[in-house]
Amino acid sequence: MILIAIGSNLNSKLYGSPHDNCIEAIKFLNKYFCISSVSKFYETEPIPKSNQPWYVNCVICVKTNFKPLDILKKILSLEIKFGRMRKLKNESRIIDLDLLSYNDLILNHNDLILPHPRMHLRRFVIQPICDLNPEWVHPVINQKAKILLKSLAKQKIFYIND
Repeated sequence: MILIAIGSNLNSKLYGSPHDNCIEAIKFLNKYFCISSVSKFYETEPIPKSNQPWYVNCVICVKTNFKPLDILKKILSLEIKFGRMRKLKNESRIIDLDLLSYNDLILNHNDLILPHPRMHLRRFVIQPICDLNPEWVHPVINQKAKILLKSLAKQKIFYIND
């Protein structure tokens, strides 16, 4: 599975609410990749905890012939299109796109680490992956998503019923 995380916690002039930003990002990503599934949307507290607005998060599964670094270039250009500025670590953002995994590939490149090095520590990533496939196995940790989720129960996350 090729998985991309989508998140937003700021309104944008172009698209509106964080939820709308995520929906628009999916539409743009669908122009480049074949989206095979989209998780539920969740409202999630910032990690690390802070006073910034809560996030809207989801994960999509895509099919593509693009190589991982080419996917990274596409999603970074899309973040720029949405107006994302990278100034401070863990700051609020209009859109955040992360390539989480590329099938079972393990990659440690200057620009990209796969699977995403902190994905297994974030309920806002693992919960949506469980929506898509609770049997998905993390290629480094070698645990199923549904098992990883149990260890993250304390992180606050709420399903958005749209």
